[in-house]
Amino acid sequence: MMKYTLFILLLITGFISSCGGETKDPPKANVYEVKNIGLLSTSEYTIGKIIKLTDAPEWYKLGDRKLIMSCKAKIKAGVDLKKIKEGDITVVGNTITIVLPPVEITSFTMDPKLTHTEMESVSGLRQGFSQNEKYEYMRQGEAAIRRDMKDTKILKDAEENAAMFLRDFYRRMGYEKVIVKHKKGELENE
Repeated sequence: MMKYTLFILLLITGFISSCGGETKDPPKANVYEVKNIGLLSTSEYTIGKIIKLTDAPEWYKLGDRKLIMSCKAKIKAGVDLKKIKEGDITVVGNTITIVLPPVEITSFTMDPKLTHTEMESVSGLRQGFSQNEKYEYMRQGEAAIRRDMKDTKILKDAEENAAMFLRDFYRRMGYEKVIVKHKKGELENE
């Protein structure tokens, strides 16, 4: 009976000691280490534009000229982690809160290989479009893509993807709860 009582007593003692909530110490790593990543592009869009031009005939110009060009731009957006300042990251126990700089367009590239003359029609005594004219129309297409870019969700996607990356980054460092906040930039306020 004594062995049985001792066994029960040891079992209860083991059970009680295992019920105590285990508290983890907060991670000891440098939380500002994330700044070393630098420019973090987290979203990429390819936007195309068709540029149509009909050169209006004038009384002294016989015939007309028409041009259709297509162009594409690759746009990347993300966060420049080097802009994180002292005080943008706070740690309380196993919870870390980070306030990110505003998302921004990190890259805008119009590859000339993706710009094509789709149709060029010249009639009458008119001359074809010069390379300078085509270049100017391509610049107008670039300006139109930059304007239309504001109607996309590229900045919102970049913000969400950056938050997801940082949550994973800090969880791997040992933080249980990661709160990511964003400062709004001028592109987002328009």
